[in-house]
Amino acid sequence: MPGKPGADLTGKLVAALDAIDPAIVGGKPDQAMDRARTQCQSMYQFPKDKAKLVDLANQRFTSPDHPQGFGPDKAAKINDALHATLCPPPA
Repeated sequence: MPGKPGADLTGKLVAALDAIDPAIVGGKPDQAMDRARTQCQSMYQFPKDKAKLVDLANQRFTSPDHPQGFGPDKAAKINDALHATLCPPPA
């Protein structure tokens, strides 16, 4: 699992998630970062299983208005945002 990132990386992640849907972070950047770090761990455990990673992102990233997640399309975009910011894919 990635270490606790600094404010700069947190800001980049929040901006990337807000660009997908502001409700993903919902004013709780620490919670979003905790979920992102856990999702990164899954990305390293299951690097080839995109369907599983989309399902896990949909389960992890929820909000009061989206208790079942944001759907597979946004979950895939969340994974892309995590790859671009917090947990780059292995080389």
